[in-house]
Amino acid sequence: MKSICPTKIKSLKEDFLLMDVREKFEFESYRADFENIKNIPFSEIENHLQEIPKNRSLILMCNNGLRSKTAAKFLQERDFPNVTYIEGGLVKWQQNGMTILGNPPDFISHSLSLTKDCNS
Repeated sequence: MKSICPTKIKSLKEDFLLMDVREKFEFESYRADFENIKNIPFSEIENHLQEIPKNRSLILMCNNGLRSKTAAKFLQERDFPNVTYIEGGLVKWQQNGMTILGNPPDFISHSLSLTKDCNS
């Protein structure tokens, strides 16, 4: 399973779709400041498989990386060949000073991610 640090997203040269797998109410409250981000909640992903391109790299995002990692595995099991998830999700996005639109809660106090550093 591939992961990527959020700080590396904007420097990627390949074409990819950034997909937020959080619930719609979460996405509407706050989201990463990124053009062309698509929200397909993990709870609804099976009903939207036809909307997800198999011929394009997918980078999945959630709040802390757990749902997006699970969603990446789910998609790989359904023959999506190039799926990556953002390590630490929006928490690491915020910890690294990247912009979040909307009204995010105080992520850091309840996060699994204690530092802005990534393993990937």
